[in-house]
Amino acid sequence: MIQAMNSQPNTHKAAERHLHVNRRRFLRGLGACLSLPALESLLPISSRADASTPATAPVRMAFVYFPNGAIQNQWWPQDSGSEWELSPTLKPLSGLKQKLQVISGLDCENASPGPDGAGDHARASGSFLTGVRVRKTAGADIHAGISIDQVAAGQIGHLTRFPSLELTCDSVRKSGSCDSGYSCAYQYNLAWKSPNQPVAPEPNPRLLFERLFGAGAPGQRIANLSMLDRLGVKGVDRHGDSTGRLQKLS
Repeated sequence: MIQAMNSQPNTHKAAERHLHVNRRRFLRGLGACLSLPALESLLPISSRADASTPATAPVRMAFVYFPNGAIQNQWWPQDSGSEWELSPTLKPLSGLKQKLQVISGLDCENASPGPDGAGDHARASGSFLTGVRVRKTAGADIHAGISIDQVAAGQIGHLTRFPSLELTCDSVRKSGSCDSGYSCAYQYNLAWKSPNQPVAPEPNPRLLFERLFGAGAPGQRIANLSMLDRLGVKGVDRHGDSTGRLQKLS
């Protein structure tokens, strides 16, 4: 009995050392799959939660904006309550239905023309997360509001490496006239740190990858990218840049 009790901690420590995750091991498993979540099997045993332990993962919040909208009769579910059925557009989320809420009846009055007239595209983007009526101007005197994502980042952003990440598949512009007298700052930026300070999103997957996994001194970044090359991680190439070209940027 005493021998068994003494050997259990040693076995536990050996497993702990084996499963301890470091930068090299994580990158080897991750490759270029940016969307892959942290795997429980890579976490130290002491940090894993059992059924009686509350989850310790950081709180996440995401806002996705698709400005061209959706086909309404294909988007909205026909029923409500616990027995509602997914609409054709939402069918791919069937595995998450029990965790999904579709909320209707919302409106953003400040995105409507009101007294400002034309400029729906820029005005809608500027009010999406701020909820305010942005000042109609194409000059430097832009004025919106603090966006809800930045409010949340101020409360829970310390739990993650970056308080917030802003991404786009569009262009990035902070000045100039883009839509019927509205500044491009409104049309191309959803996140606002302050009423006159938009947070520019990152449009380049390569630069996003470097930001997430290539932090450190220039020499360290080169070492990281070289290690990915040795491991055969070629996912970055699919974005149009080879590892060799990335090294030159370090």
